Amino acid sequence: MKKKWIATIVMTAMLCGLLVGCGDAGEAGSSGSGGQPSMSDVTDGENVEDSSFGGEDDQREAALTTQSVVDKGVIKLRFIFYGDMTARREEYFKTDFHDRVLNDLNIDLTVETLPWGSANNVATMLASGEAFACYWNTSSGPDWPSKGYLSPIDYEMIQALCPNLIQARGENNGFECVKYNGEIYGIPFGNKPYSGSTQAFDVRNDILRGCGYEASDIHTYDQLMEVIAAVHEKYPNLRILRSSGFLANALRTELSDQVFGVADLSPTFAYVDELEEGDQVYSYYESETYKNICRISAEWAELGYISKDELTNPTQGVADWESGNCLFCYGMPGAYISTSLKMANPDAEEKLIVLDGIQKIKGNDYDWGIAISATDGEHTDRWLTLFNWMYQDQEHYNFCVYGVEGKDFVYNEDGTINRLCADSFIDSWFMEAIPYNIYDPSISQESIELYINWDNDAVTAKSTGFQFDSSPVSSELAMMTAVYDEMLKPMSIGLLDFDKNYADAVKQLKDAGLDAYLAEYQRQFTEWYEEK
Repeated sequence: MKKKWIATIVMTAMLCGLLVGCGDAGEAGSSGSGGQPSMSDVTDGENVEDSSFGGEDDQREAALTTQSVVDKGVIKLRFIFYGDMTARREEYFKTDFHDRVLNDLNIDLTVETLPWGSANNVATMLASGEAFACYWNTSSGPDWPSKGYLSPIDYEMIQALCPNLIQARGENNGFECVKYNGEIYGIPFGNKPYSGSTQAFDVRNDILRGCGYEASDIHTYDQLMEVIAAVHEKYPNLRILRSSGFLANALRTELSDQVFGVADLSPTFAYVDELEEGDQVYSYYESETYKNICRISAEWAELGYISKDELTNPTQGVADWESGNCLFCYGMPGAYISTSLKMANPDAEEKLIVLDGIQKIKGNDYDWGIAISATDGEHTDRWLTLFNWMYQDQEHYNFCVYGVEGKDFVYNEDGTINRLCADSFIDSWFMEAIPYNIYDPSISQESIELYINWDNDAVTAKSTGFQFDSSPVSSELAMMTAVYDEMLKPMSIGLLDFDKNYADAVKQLKDAGLDAYLAEYQRQFTEWYEEK
């Protein structure tokens, strides 16, 4: 039996604060508590009574409720995730999940999965006019809205149909992160710490301890190098880094006085200094920071700390980390509550190393959400009822993440969960919301507190919410990306000689149109910055 007290505690915590609009109380017609439909307005099927609705359109909007949408009848929808479709996961989506969604929401839902790294495939599907909703990350498809691939989502419709999701997201987590030109193009999921992502080292502390060290004792670059040398000597066949792309963030104090985020091994041709006043845009691959990361990475590669298969077989690093044969991964706050490595090695212990002087930057208040294809925009209300249903209460959340009680998991006496099936359903990292979290009994209360309060000393990036429209310089971007793939990427991870190739790489960037790209980036950022 599910512990009733879990849901009671969670709902009490959730009702402490209701989001009214992404930190902007004036956004999208929000006008205090009267402008936000209550949970009962939606789930009970009653009309929303709100003095802010005046004309006929507003009156029709006021009548929009989950029940009014469900009463439209059965509709077929298609949902696309990234990941693996295991046998049990496929069965779950075709039977258990499908049948409950059909019964509760009149949605005949088909769930498909594509391998990670399939964003280009999804873009092709969107361009061809296929109707579906899909995982969405602004960093993986920032130009989809500008190309007309996605359907904009009305904020008042979100308020009316997604109060459960809004409450689970929390009062400081809104929709600015999924906007383009003022329009919302995705529904962000989850509520968890996001600052400092890739600015730290996620380390196997049990391996450090075997060499006489503790993660908590490492504060400087020299100490870090001392520890790596000791581990490499004792375990010469142990992989040091899952991937090296995060080093530009985690070693920031060794590289530059500027503070900015660089996506893991992604082309980042332009950047702003997040702690500098003003709207100045800089060229990343001409910066001292990039030159320094190339030099440091070359040293690491020579010492055997960066593996050559990062270019030839990039998935090997993931496999080594997940099997327990790797020392470092890019640091995320979730390392404090992760138990995934314990499945491969029960003695595995993850800790974070943050070097002195690293200022944690928060650029998003979500990592992944869901977007709706432009072709399926007419069914936005049906999708929103599904998203809201997924966060309806603790029982719905557990069903989405852990599967069927008694078949895929059971409750322990203390209210924690004992999983009977190792398969993922809707990924826990995607759905995760602190109000609904059920922590593994092996996680200490100290680690939980560190995790929950991780963002407290973070600085919000001044570029938060800015999305660059690359369409005016699409040809230049394509040619620059080719230079990146051939020269800049291998240089940045120490696998191509910097001194011999850097000048030629910059020349090729210039010939490809770097200056035009930077000018367009500066124009767009200045315009956005001045209006912010």
